[in-house]
Amino acid sequence: MKIEGGNNIAIKIPKYKFEETVAFYKDVLGLPHKGTEANSVAFEFGSSTLWLDCMENYAQQDVWLELKSSRLEETSQLFNKVKIPRRDEVEIHEHSAGFWISDPAGTILRINPK
Repeated sequence: MKIEGGNNIAIKIPKYKFEETVAFYKDVLGLPHKGTEANSVAFEFGSSTLWLDCMENYAQQDVWLELKSSRLEETSQLFNKVKIPRRDEVEIHEHSAGFWISDPAGTILRINPK
């Protein structure tokens, strides 16, 4: 089993800071814009995609990371064995094989199949 960094990084941004933050990544840093979906703006971030998500009910920003596993079921069993609970309640991804956990500091991690 191999776990590695995925293609996506998400920053969940409070609504009152969203436009200012998008402008920072677009105008100040000059990251290439990849597109917009609903309340999210995507930028190229090296070999990854950086998603800036506008959150109605957040008071501060939060960073979410994607990991990929070559053996998703084994990975799930490993996390269960070391008492890392699944956090599938954080966001619904219908028809998706992946799942959510968080690290001990609370960073949300999406585990997707490789």
